[in-house]
Amino acid sequence: MAFDLAPTHRPTPDCTQCPVGHCLGKQQDVAALWREQVGLLPPQLPGAAPLLDAGTRLTTLLSVRAGCVKSYTLDAEGNEHIRAFYFPGDVVGLDAFGEAAAPASLAAVGGAQLCGVDAGPLLQRLPRQGALAGHLFEQALRELRVAQAFSGGFSADQRVAALLLHLRERLGNGDILRLPMTRREIGSYLRLATETVCRVLTRFESRGWLRARDKRIELLQVPALADLAAPVGLTPSAPRLALAA
Repeated sequence: MAFDLAPTHRPTPDCTQCPVGHCLGKQQDVAALWREQVGLLPPQLPGAAPLLDAGTRLTTLLSVRAGCVKSYTLDAEGNEHIRAFYFPGDVVGLDAFGEAAAPASLAAVGGAQLCGVDAGPLLQRLPRQGALAGHLFEQALRELRVAQAFSGGFSADQRVAALLLHLRERLGNGDILRLPMTRREIGSYLRLATETVCRVLTRFESRGWLRARDKRIELLQVPALADLAAPVGLTPSAPRLALAA
């Protein structure tokens, strides 16, 4: 059973105190509209009920306030296939709006906090809200760019290197990555076996390119990783990108 996205009452977040600098609550011409409707969802814990089940209708526009959210589908054997990761400031589930049923489920990765508003009234104003339309359009274009990049037939080393550099931009902690996702989730997203992801990271560590300690990865040779990842075509020019493939 999915999480209740439309409870009878949601606490109102203080957008002025939010650490996310590029969410809808801080976008000029959209902030007032967002703040008058936004509610704070309870903290989402890993392993809890999904925010949204595939096949149901998404009626709440969600924005990540903290942590990470994944979009995924399940095959007939129950295996998870991750389609996207979303980080603070990202609007979640754009591919579900305008559809009778969401194409994928949504769930927290390592814990997350989200804000939400009733999508109907907000999206009705979309043609008249240039800033809102621009924000959503920009994210959709960026998701498409990432999806196209990872759709190529690249090697496991190239895929992992590209993802590490992309997370370096998204997580904003410089060369120290504190990954919210597991090796298994990375493999699911990159279409690689968990063992392959582990072997690639070990290989990079043996070359002196990084130092890995569980979910903490220190990048030691960013230029070497960038050279390897170059054919994937993900440049570090758009750090606020929802990772989608």
